[in-house]
Amino acid sequence: MIYYAVLAAVCGLSFILKTPYFNLPLDRDYGGHGYVAYCWLKGKGMPYRDVLESKTPGLKIVYMMIIQWFGMNRKAFHLFFALYNILTTIAVYAVGAILFTPTAGLVAAALYALYSSVPSLWWHFSNIECYYVLPMVMSFFFLACGGFGGSTASTLTYVACAGLFGGITFMFKQPSLINTVGPALIFLILYSPVSIILALLAYGAAFLIPVLAFIVYFVIIHKTPWTKTPFGAVILGITKRYLTNPLFKANRATIESNRRRFRTILYDLSMIGLWGCAGAIAILTKGNTTATMLVLWAACAVLAGIMSRTYLAYHFIPTVPPLCILSGMAIAATASSLFSRRHFSISPAEAAAIAALVVPLCFFLYQLIKDLLLPRELMGIFYSGEDQLYALTEEVGKYIKANTNENDYVYEWGQEPGIYFWSERRAPTWSIYPPIGNPAVFTKEHVDTEFGQLLAHLPKYFVLNSPFGDYKQFEQVIIHNYILEKRFDPYFYLFKLKQQSQP
Repeated sequence: MIYYAVLAAVCGLSFILKTPYFNLPLDRDYGGHGYVAYCWLKGKGMPYRDVLESKTPGLKIVYMMIIQWFGMNRKAFHLFFALYNILTTIAVYAVGAILFTPTAGLVAAALYALYSSVPSLWWHFSNIECYYVLPMVMSFFFLACGGFGGSTASTLTYVACAGLFGGITFMFKQPSLINTVGPALIFLILYSPVSIILALLAYGAAFLIPVLAFIVYFVIIHKTPWTKTPFGAVILGITKRYLTNPLFKANRATIESNRRRFRTILYDLSMIGLWGCAGAIAILTKGNTTATMLVLWAACAVLAGIMSRTYLAYHFIPTVPPLCILSGMAIAATASSLFSRRHFSISPAEAAAIAALVVPLCFFLYQLIKDLLLPRELMGIFYSGEDQLYALTEEVGKYIKANTNENDYVYEWGQEPGIYFWSERRAPTWSIYPPIGNPAVFTKEHVDTEFGQLLAHLPKYFVLNSPFGDYKQFEQVIIHNYILEKRFDPYFYLFKLKQQSQP
């Protein structure tokens, strides 16, 4: 019982550490994902078929639950994540406990509670990684259960459950193929306690269940053209162009801020990175084959973050669970070794090694406490620099909602789809991100299609918060059809459709 009491306290700590985020403005990805989820929930448009979306729909389903159960406000989304993250903390404990000891699981859970609250890793943003770590951890939990052997039937059942949660993770974001499916398959090939072919078939068949559910629901039932799904030519083409034109190449100003963030990532992850490496070395040295999956998991998660080529902090969130579990094992084992000695004493080499690992922890805790004590209005500004923009996005959206009816359209020229979310009004185009957001990604055909859709459904309000660049045809739409109604300095110009105007 004592372990469960401590785990409950750790979960409470996890929740308390999230409370400073509760009133922070919702960032642009909250707006984008939230708008798609809202349209889907209210029957105003299907993802993929009616709204351009490159990610699999897991996060939209989560957001639909938030909107339905908690409402559409800042606190609803942050509160839900704080509660959701408790489940992930419990799952981290379970993996640590089953692979090592309950004490190691508790240390891992405590570390995860801390690291899932670090502002610089953007846990307070709408990052899909924050949510898919739960099914990811569950996948490896079942893999750990199956790795101990037992009957062939029970092992294959566990492996199938691991595959099912791997498929659910994939339904959140496709890169999970690298940091979830990849290490699982490598582990099964190297260390499967049953026939490798049977294990891979069990994992693969269960993995395909969510994928087949996606195809049945969107393609068969709702008649979504295959080309518009995340697996179709349109989205794959956009993804390819995005990956071949990384953020640092498209925007030199952005990469410097990302370099600063990357340095912060290395600083914040240094403690669990050091302890995690110690745990990984111990596992590889002692030949703990089942726990080897943690090493594979952590390595593939780091690889996936690097392959993003943008080095955004949240791409490294999937490394946190395996590193916390490895660290929990190393810390628990070290503490057990020290306290089991008849006469408590340590050698100078041991003292130096422990100090090298404890000092980063002290610096980390100091930085975390200092960050969480920042005034609410400064915390988000310090780590994103855009909180005023996000707050104004909410203000503009709510203004539009108050001055339109449900059948009116609104169009946003910039990179703030939160306008659609907060206004609860439909975009006139398939894409909620205009071409100016990333000109290297959108083809001429895409631009022409969007322009035609805009003319066909002239919105009541045209929100401008970015220059038109080479897209002068969109500027002409404003010149001929709109008048400036209101400015929201320093970011937004709100144009209203002229009475009885024609395209």
